[in-house]
Amino acid sequence: MKMYEKPPPEIIHSGRKLKLLTSDDDPRFRCDGCHEPGYGLRYTDNGGGGQSFNLHTCCALAEKEPTIKHGLFGDLNFEFLVEPTPVVRDTQTETICDACGEEARGFVYHCYKKDLDLHPCCASLKERALLDGRVFELRRKTSRPCRLCGHRHRFWAYRSRFDGEDMDIHVACLKKMARESWDAAYNNRVGGEQILQVNGSSMDRMLQSFAGNSQRRGGFDQFIKVLGNLASIIIAVIFGNPVAMMAAIAGPGGLLRG
Repeated sequence: MKMYEKPPPEIIHSGRKLKLLTSDDDPRFRCDGCHEPGYGLRYTDNGGGGQSFNLHTCCALAEKEPTIKHGLFGDLNFEFLVEPTPVVRDTQTETICDACGEEARGFVYHCYKKDLDLHPCCASLKERALLDGRVFELRRKTSRPCRLCGHRHRFWAYRSRFDGEDMDIHVACLKKMARESWDAAYNNRVGGEQILQVNGSSMDRMLQSFAGNSQRRGGFDQFIKVLGNLASIIIAVIFGNPVAMMAAIAGPGGLLRG
């Protein structure tokens, strides 16, 4: 799925004229398409405030990509739907995103052949990231405990190698981190850069909290820093904000600038 570095300033979505909003007094919003959290960049029908209609950029532009493929699923086709299909599993009462494991309540990419679902923002996650000389690869399944939560589950994780050992980081844990930061920004009215800032101390504190049960070894602090960089990029994607993602990589203080 494409990530739009330069989204068009105006679009027509389902007959509704939407404008790209790049700033707001309260940049936190909930996407009216997928019903997932959003931050900053969005498409809106009245410039924000009141009962405005807001969409992540990837959700707003999903109609331009009604069918997608994802590298983790080979040649399987995923079709864009405005709401999930009815659940067909006896043991499941809600549609679950097969990337993060959270409920899919609105816009979704669905594979009819395998009965799979992906949030549009999860479908936008990159399969590979190179940070500080370490490669993080997105894995569909993993048998290792997550370095952040210490548990195993069947959903996506990023894997990297550290001190000769493979380490996995759940996408779900990064989403939880994003949501906690999202709530903190709203409740404390802090600046938007606090959520997506690559080297922000708030991000470091959250990472330390998530990793509190992990055994600390030489160099682990450096890994926490690299993980914070990864989290900044992934959180930008989860919030549907490709501009923030590019700023985290190439902007002042970003990964490509040391």
